[in-house]
Amino acid sequence: MNPEKIYVAIDFKSSFTSVISYAIWLAKTFNCKNICLFHIMEYTLTPPAYLMPYINQEKKKIEKKLNALAEELNKYEINTENKVVFGRLIESIKEVIKDEKACAVIGFKTHITRPSTSERIIKGHTIPVLIVKVKDFKEINPEAINIKKVLCPVDFSPYSLRALTTAKEISDKLHAELKVIHVIPEQKVKGIIEEPSEVEKYLLYLKEEAIEKIKKTDESLQYEVVSGIPSEVIIEKSKDTDLIVIGSKGRSYTEALIIGSVAESVIKNSTKPILLIP
Repeated sequence: MNPEKIYVAIDFKSSFTSVISYAIWLAKTFNCKNICLFHIMEYTLTPPAYLMPYINQEKKKIEKKLNALAEELNKYEINTENKVVFGRLIESIKEVIKDEKACAVIGFKTHITRPSTSERIIKGHTIPVLIVKVKDFKEINPEAINIKKVLCPVDFSPYSLRALTTAKEISDKLHAELKVIHVIPEQKVKGIIEEPSEVEKYLLYLKEEAIEKIKKTDESLQYEVVSGIPSEVIIEKSKDTDLIVIGSKGRSYTEALIIGSVAESVIKNSTKPILLIP
């Protein structure tokens, strides 16, 4: 991963200091000199004309906050630009993020009854996204981020192999420990085979096959191959890690393609920062 620009979603809520801290950390890690701070003023229906003066007034307030924030970031020797976009969320994101050689950093919140803004941004992404899910920083402090352990789940799909390449790059740059995990979906195997002894034989075969694939990818990798519910195992194994690097899509043993089901569950339920690779 070699981003030329990092886009940072700013909502000025309590978590924005940690989001910016991770954005600066990411920029320093990949030697990226350009950050774009953006804020989306979302609407679902076209507002009436009499509301536009109030909307423009609010936009100017946000622009002023972003300018002050950009000045604060000068000490990190990063070029900063600001954007405030008024419109529908996904269309506005596409308007802001046009660079293919870029990545984005967002804070994550989820709602029980409806998809959150964070979730909608993630589902519409076409570039790597760093999802920040750590305790709020009292102030902007990238120096407080210390990545010592990186976890990378793989299922040997092209997405997960790209994630592995990025995870290796990050661990090399930071001299961090990298652990690769492959989880065989045990319940799906049991759905295919009813005889318990045959289930065990097939699980053993899949484990041996996965180990061979990992060794073929890189014999020096530290890895673990287990069976279970993939998202639950990944979350459990990530408790002592500092960063999860995961592909945005994967494959299963019974279907041709799972559209991000494991990644989505990990993002929703893990408390760790997650780098999502498309």
